[in-house]
Amino acid sequence: MDAKHLSKRMQAVADLVPKSDTVADIGSDHAYLPAYLLEQGIVKRAIAGEVVKGPFENAQSEIINQNLSDQMEARMGDGLDVIESDDLVNTITIAGMGGELITDILERGKAKLTMHPVLVLQANVDENTVRKWLANHQYEITGENIVYDAGHYYEMFRAEYVEHKISYSHEELDFGPLLLKEKSDVFKAKWNNKLSKNQFILDKLLISKSHPIEKIKKIKTTITEIEGVLNDNS
Repeated sequence: MDAKHLSKRMQAVADLVPKSDTVADIGSDHAYLPAYLLEQGIVKRAIAGEVVKGPFENAQSEIINQNLSDQMEARMGDGLDVIESDDLVNTITIAGMGGELITDILERGKAKLTMHPVLVLQANVDENTVRKWLANHQYEITGENIVYDAGHYYEMFRAEYVEHKISYSHEELDFGPLLLKEKSDVFKAKWNNKLSKNQFILDKLLISKSHPIEKIKKIKTTITEIEGVLNDNS
């Protein structure tokens, strides 16, 4: 992967980024995503934020290699700390982290969200945690993608601030409000895979000597929820 040839996962993230003046990519690593966005003319200026020295230096090298020094700057800092008020950031991208970490970054950086930038997020796990945070802070999900890449399923979404309260159902938080409506082949494959794994675990628990009742109950609930979504043709 490089700035001209993104992975399927990163391309799906890039596809959700709206035309913007300035994007801040948090946890940018090699800065492939912001470099791609600049080269495609999707954004005019970019900030590549990194908290770790190695990835920060990778981002600096990529900026020089792609001759983007006039349009992009690598900054070392924790989360949204790399954003300054005069940057006038329109879009923030955070990809490739766990949902808990993404929500922690957003929560700690709330002071940097007063201009209500568009958020484009991709969590490797706990996507429902991120969706819940967005709803609680009046960010509506306006775009969602799901892809299968290098042996893993990934979900990514674009969220935009709205004046009204946002309320998602339990199913919408777990499965994605837009993904749930579309139910693409990749979506069905992901949840059929999850269903099989949960059924396998349940079967093992039911024949185990310890027979953990609460764990069995929780997995049965998960199985019922997934089956309900996959069998609902509405």
